[in-house]
Amino acid sequence: MRWVLPLLVLSACLPKVPKQHLAQRAKIAVAYIVDPSYSGQPFTPPDSLKKRFAAELNDRNLEVVEVPIEAITAQRLTDSRFFALRDAEKDAAYFLLVEQRVHFFSQIDGRYRWEVATTMTAARADGVRAGDQSELPIILVYDHEKEREAIMAAASDLTERMASLLDGVLAGANGAAPASSNWKPKGVYFAMVDRFENGDVSNDGAIDLKDPQAFHGGDLAGLIKRLDWIQSMGFDTVWLSPIFKMRPSAWNGYGAFHGYWTWNLNALEPRFGDELTLALLRSELDKRGMKLVLDVVLNHVGPDAPLAREKPEWFHARGGVTDWNDAEQLVMNDVHGLPDLATEKPEVFEYLLNATRRWLPHRQT
Repeated sequence: MRWVLPLLVLSACLPKVPKQHLAQRAKIAVAYIVDPSYSGQPFTPPDSLKKRFAAELNDRNLEVVEVPIEAITAQRLTDSRFFALRDAEKDAAYFLLVEQRVHFFSQIDGRYRWEVATTMTAARADGVRAGDQSELPIILVYDHEKEREAIMAAASDLTERMASLLDGVLAGANGAAPASSNWKPKGVYFAMVDRFENGDVSNDGAIDLKDPQAFHGGDLAGLIKRLDWIQSMGFDTVWLSPIFKMRPSAWNGYGAFHGYWTWNLNALEPRFGDELTLALLRSELDKRGMKLVLDVVLNHVGPDAPLAREKPEWFHARGGVTDWNDAEQLVMNDVHGLPDLATEKPEVFEYLLNATRRWLPHRQT
């Protein structure tokens, strides 16, 4: 059995904390759960991953007590699972919850790409709590290799992340400054641009405030006007719904205002503003120490998109999904009639990469 280790990690950055070692042996309660991506029952990851984790925890003078999956299976949210873990081992000094979801992504040159998404929550009994999220792309060689093999391929990277996470939590117990302030998540405010604030009526086009499927006039200028209000609520990051050129009208009775029916990733939607307005938004965010997240749709294009006519070979063109339990159909077929991009083709990948880089404020050539 062979696999290629991950080439990319998408996750929050972990602070650099030296490896910790408790002066006295302490108990840590650990719970694992792998949620099914499509159907089926939750299960636990391979023992090989657990053994790697246990070795790192032992090196930090922690005694592992694994909590059965049944203790947390009834819960769906991370917070609820963590509280169930804590209740299952009330006398533990530390806690570690490992949640995973693994799904098939695509087939590339005879190999199989999977995605291993992992959320880890670590805490001390005194309430200090930290978390880490990562999504690791894994390339497997054989068709029979599935979720468990993908997790095994990611085990080394996951173990390193878990160790860094625990070191941050343990640092306070060893007399260092408490790690909680470094681990507190930043607030992200999501704005559906068309529905947020109309700051420039001159770019409205055809709007109808009484029609829930029509455009309502929201734009980037409206967002700029409300940045102080967003920041006053504790948010330091603004995530926008897609602002790129999109289908201008409803399709089969459904509106295109949300932005996820992209027509051209290299141009802004004129109803939302021009590039000067986007640059002003970035500047105003910078003044406030805030960040901007742009939502780029990479899986498909909007209905009747010009790109689908100009580059038909860039699309899978396999028709709609007929079996929602078929992982391959969910990746390769059109979902709800949206032309599905063949992202495994080099020319499609290059187009998407260059279009994304175009909007980076300090992009590299």
